[in-house]
Amino acid sequence: MKTNDDSRWPVRTPIGIMVLYYRAAPFSITEITLPHWETDSGPIRPAPEWSSATDALSRPSTGADELDRIVLLLMDYFKGVPISPQWRLFNMEGLTDLQQQVLRAVADIPFGGLKTYGDIAAAVGRPGASRFVGNTMAKNPFPILVPCHRVVRRNGGIGGFGGGPDLKKRLIAFEKGRIL
Repeated sequence: MKTNDDSRWPVRTPIGIMVLYYRAAPFSITEITLPHWETDSGPIRPAPEWSSATDALSRPSTGADELDRIVLLLMDYFKGVPISPQWRLFNMEGLTDLQQQVLRAVADIPFGGLKTYGDIAAAVGRPGASRFVGNTMAKNPFPILVPCHRVVRRNGGIGGFGGGPDLKKRLIAFEKGRIL
């Protein structure tokens, strides 16, 4: 979980500026924030090749290699490449064991796939805990890398998302190879 002592690194992505919050020693990502996607922002386009030397908005002096690894994962995602979270780089302080189980279950949803809040609740052995899953997704500190946008309502509704519902719809469409 992010604290006031964390450093931040803004990164330009196909959906706008995402900010990586991290601790330098020992290195860990504490939170990733999404830009709020406006309805008229246009379609998500695949990411170009990324280089920290040319594309970084600023270059941190500590943790640069680990941050590059995270950014390369984000860019792979935006190229349509399935990714796996780098759990060892994620700071899970402040998350309960059950919340961590939910995040791991969500990370197992394949690229282009969708699950319901109830599916995730059942996957972690708590079939009646759909609302808990929704609350955990609302606080997901690692969006995109832990793809909470792939979790939808049982009735087909889109559900909430930190970047707004339009971004969630566009991420789902992007993964299915469609442009909205």
